[in-house]
Amino acid sequence: MDSIIIRIGFCVGGISLILFGIWTHSIKKLAVNYAVIWGLLGILMVLMGLIPILSEWTRMLAPGTSVAFFCVGALILLTEVQNSLVISQLNMKNRELAMQVSLLNQESERMMAELEEVIREQEDAYEKKDSLRD
Repeated sequence: MDSIIIRIGFCVGGISLILFGIWTHSIKKLAVNYAVIWGLLGILMVLMGLIPILSEWTRMLAPGTSVAFFCVGALILLTEVQNSLVISQLNMKNRELAMQVSLLNQESERMMAELEEVIREQEDAYEKKDSLRD
């Protein structure tokens, strides 16, 4: 009985991971590489639930132990899903900040070039004025 519950849990968890990866990537909260990883893990979990030979190891555990392992595994999986969301969002923010810094550097270079041109014009005007006095 525990084996059937675990197999159903693997199928439901795998389908949930696949849908989660697609949905969070579509709303731009998860990077493509993490969405692919979670999708592949979801497919693997569905296969473990559907193909009995891949879930044979659950019968070797004591009754109740397999459910405990499944619950602990689910908690670890949820934590890693949350970590991948946070990492994806930080990567996106980092990319945006790098673009803003690049734009600010370009604007600074443009302003420095204009300032140098104004200084050069003032020096030329000062030299002309100085040469007219002599």
